[in-house]
Amino acid sequence: MNRLMRRVGRFFLLFALALAVLTPLWGLAVPYYGGWVVGVARPLFHAVERADVTVVDARAGEVWILRRLDEQRVTPFLYFDRYTFFALIPLVALFLATPGLGVWRRAIRALVGVVALFVLQVGYLVVAVELAYAAAGLSAAGAFLSATLEGWQVLVRVLWEAGPVLIWVALSACAWRRFWRDLRAPIGVPADRVREAAPAGSERG
Repeated sequence: MNRLMRRVGRFFLLFALALAVLTPLWGLAVPYYGGWVVGVARPLFHAVERADVTVVDARAGEVWILRRLDEQRVTPFLYFDRYTFFALIPLVALFLATPGLGVWRRAIRALVGVVALFVLQVGYLVVAVELAYAAAGLSAAGAFLSATLEGWQVLVRVLWEAGPVLIWVALSACAWRRFWRDLRAPIGVPADRVREAAPAGSERG
């Protein structure tokens, strides 16, 4: 139990330190990151909308959604603040704190995680806006969507909130399996000796 507490405590300490170091950098990164999200989302809005009514713009890290009234006029509809995409920072901090990863494995997993989160955030932006149009009666919605609109909005929000953690869990699962295997090993016995002594097939799954 003492070994477990020490190692889990070390993980949380490293996570807190990484978060403290990375958080101030968000102010420098968010104008660029928000611009990238908008740059990828813009053609997706064009692809999913028949009338092409959405104008999406990045402004100093904020993302503004404007709706076309006609060829000349637009009106603000939604805006996402500078911390909408902040989950990038704790995601990277989680990878930095994950035990049992070398420098390159850590860097590769963090990079893959950031790309996956970026795709999730772009998708969330597009889906959230289109659902907001339907909820406001500004776009046609079928009977099924109208009846289940609130449920879809809740589901999208839950996936948005849980997505970074799910990405981290999926990409760090092997490291945590090694962590627990090493924790079960008697003191002074390498974890690979415990693995060799395990019954055949016990490491599958």
